[in-house]
Amino acid sequence: MSSDRGSDRSRPPAFRFAVRAAVAGAVLGCAVGLGAYNNWLVSLLVGVPLVITALVISPRPRRIDGMLKAGQSRKQIPVTIEALTRSSLDASDVQPTLVTATISPPNDTDYRARWLTAMPKPVAATVLQDADTTLPSALIPPRPDTSLSYDAGLAPGKATEFGNHPPNSTLLQPLITILVAVALFVGVGDAWHISVSLPDPGFGTTADGDSDGSKRSAQERVDGMLAKIGTLEPSAATNILSLSLGSYGSDNISLLDSQTGESINLNYSESSGDWGRASRSTTPLRSGRTFRTDDISRMSFTTIVDQMKAALPENVRAFESMTIARSEDDQPVLATGTFHEVDEDAPNQTASIQANTDGAVATWYQPGDFETSFTLAREAMNLFGIPIGQPIVNRFEIRGNLPSTPTVRAGDIQNSGGLLIDFTDRNVDARVVQAPGSFPQLLVTGKNTNGRLPAGSVAFRDISSATFKTVREDYMRRHGVDIFDRDAVDIQTSYEYAQDDYQTVIMIAMRPQAITDYYSAQGVFLETQ
Repeated sequence: MSSDRGSDRSRPPAFRFAVRAAVAGAVLGCAVGLGAYNNWLVSLLVGVPLVITALVISPRPRRIDGMLKAGQSRKQIPVTIEALTRSSLDASDVQPTLVTATISPPNDTDYRARWLTAMPKPVAATVLQDADTTLPSALIPPRPDTSLSYDAGLAPGKATEFGNHPPNSTLLQPLITILVAVALFVGVGDAWHISVSLPDPGFGTTADGDSDGSKRSAQERVDGMLAKIGTLEPSAATNILSLSLGSYGSDNISLLDSQTGESINLNYSESSGDWGRASRSTTPLRSGRTFRTDDISRMSFTTIVDQMKAALPENVRAFESMTIARSEDDQPVLATGTFHEVDEDAPNQTASIQANTDGAVATWYQPGDFETSFTLAREAMNLFGIPIGQPIVNRFEIRGNLPSTPTVRAGDIQNSGGLLIDFTDRNVDARVVQAPGSFPQLLVTGKNTNGRLPAGSVAFRDISSATFKTVREDYMRRHGVDIFDRDAVDIQTSYEYAQDDYQTVIMIAMRPQAITDYYSAQGVFLETQ
């Protein structure tokens, strides 16, 4: 008797498996590309299903590939019983039994074997009733090295060989999948990014259409804080240190206790709709930093937020937070709004801009635009009554606000960028500072006790934007600076040691080299330091 089970099986040609591997690689490459270059929702809705599809399509090693070895399992194995030798059917329940059978494991080829096993009487009875049956895997021997021949007069037959399924082809299939996926992902590059306009989910937005997570407008939030202050003791309305509008509707009031010098802090949670308990802490701030509720009564904060947005670059107009406070003792009360990128996938760029108690919003400008910077510097000097025709300027600096802009000399604008005018007149040492989005500030650093002007000081009207432009163009040519790094510049005029002598020079450094070059006041190159 011979079993032909599985004799009609034929493995598909190798190229069919290679095609499946290539298709799986293409699907996997699409999944990785779409997931890596788009937001999380695209990754979830498109990338994950494609990964699952690739796993289903890709060919997997089989037992006949020689990569996996058969193991024992608890399920029943199909067998065809040829002979059963047992001493008695009526004896004890379990007896030694000699079995000769053809075994047909799942996902494998048949083999013939003879073995001795301890077979229970019910199993033996079942086998005698039907030769084509199943046996528990515990009663079946593993595949022998040689299969038992059906011809008793011949030597045992050879074990089945699988020369048409070499392990090398099995390893080649996942390699094809990986190579196709990598080639597709790298080759397409940024083209994987797709623009999808997703519907507004209806949560996490504000009454002003911003992304600070609050349901209330800026004016409603400020009014709520002023109302809370009105419930406290009368002195609270005249000793405000700051009012802060944070993310997700969290508001903060900071007051100065004029009796103890401590700060009193109250926090509001929009999610709970309640004010937390007041807390106290030490603070170096004193009455010079406080303001009254009346000081901000004319400010329309919702309108101010809209004006701030309009003044900022289009890509940085998502409202994040606002703080109302004095920057220094006896300085004006200002509302400083912070905004971030509108596009969630864009770099995490932020911008801050101020508004005064009259509702006027400060100028947002690009310091690398020398014409604008010189105009603002001249207006600031006129505002503070600083003469532009007297030789009192010790240092005039313009620094860009782009990332990685170098710093020629540390100072007030080394982080924010902007313009700085350091001067000494007959009475004081002082400086004027104006960062993008900020009002100009006059900071007095000391008194000029001897009434003399420092050596090397120049009049502001003798410094020109045209000379600064000439110096920048020459620097870019000398160091091969790209046009997109044009505004990443720090340039200043001051009295420095150059070419073995002290003289008024123009110093400049630009991204990315950050090399500092020295030029004469007329824009002639002197040296590199």
